[in-house]
Amino acid sequence: MKGKFHMKRGFTMIEIMVVIVILGVLAGVGAPKIMGVIEKTKEKADLMKLYYLRDALNKALLENEEALTNTTTAKKLSDDERQKLITKMYDGFKYVRGASLFVIEVHNGLSVNVQDSHNEANNTYNVSAILGTSGTWCDALREAGFEGVADIVADRITNNYKKETSTYTSFQWHDDKKNKDWQRTAPKKPMFISLALNKGKKDENTRFTMNARWTDIKDPGHSLEVYILPNGKNWNAAFRTDNGTCFSTYGDIGCQYSD
Repeated sequence: MKGKFHMKRGFTMIEIMVVIVILGVLAGVGAPKIMGVIEKTKEKADLMKLYYLRDALNKALLENEEALTNTTTAKKLSDDERQKLITKMYDGFKYVRGASLFVIEVHNGLSVNVQDSHNEANNTYNVSAILGTSGTWCDALREAGFEGVADIVADRITNNYKKETSTYTSFQWHDDKKNKDWQRTAPKKPMFISLALNKGKKDENTRFTMNARWTDIKDPGHSLEVYILPNGKNWNAAFRTDNGTCFSTYGDIGCQYSD
C-alpha cells in the first residue's frame, strides 16, 4: 500500500503572496474600466436631459408659434422692451453660438453654481431674461429635470437671490485668489449626476453656457437644438468629455470642433 497515501499540504506563503499580487493587478486593471463605464453611463443620462429639454420646447413650438415668448418676464416688460428681448432671442437662434439661456459653473470642492450671465461667459445673445418663473421656458426646464434653474435666473437678474427657497439654495463663497466674495446658487434637485458636469479644476471655476439654436438656420422657426458650450465656444464645439460624450442634441456634428 506504500505510495498510495500522500500527506495533504496547504499553500505556501509564497503561493499566497503570488495570488494576492495577481488579484491586485486584476483589480487595478478592472476597477478603472468599471468606473469608466459607470461614469459614461451617468454622462449619457445627463445628455438625455438635453433631449428632454429640446423636445419640450419643440412640442410647445408645434402647438403655438408664439409659445417661446409666453413667459412672466416678457409679459411684465413694456411693449418696446418686450419686442427687443424677443428679437434678441430669435436673432440668437441663428447666431454662431446660439442664444445663451443660463451659465453653469463647476468647481472641485464646491456645489454647482447657476447664474443668468457672467462677464467671461457673456454671449452676444444672452436671453436668460426670457425664462421667467412661469410659462413655456420654465415649464420645459422643469419637465427636463432642471427644476429651480428659472427661479435662480429670475432672482439673480434682479439681484434678489435668497439663502434658501423651495427650489434652490444659495451661499457666499470667498475667492482667495481674487480676495472677493461670490454668491453661489444651486438647484436643490441636482441638474446632473456625472462628474464631468459637477466637478471642475481645483480652486477655480469651469464655466459653461446652456445654449439653444435652430436645427436648420436656413429653415428657422420649426425646431430647436440645445447644447452645453465651454466658455466662448461656437455651436459646433459643444462640451465633450474624456469619455467621448458630446453634450449637444445636434449629435456628433455639434462636437466636430470640440477640444
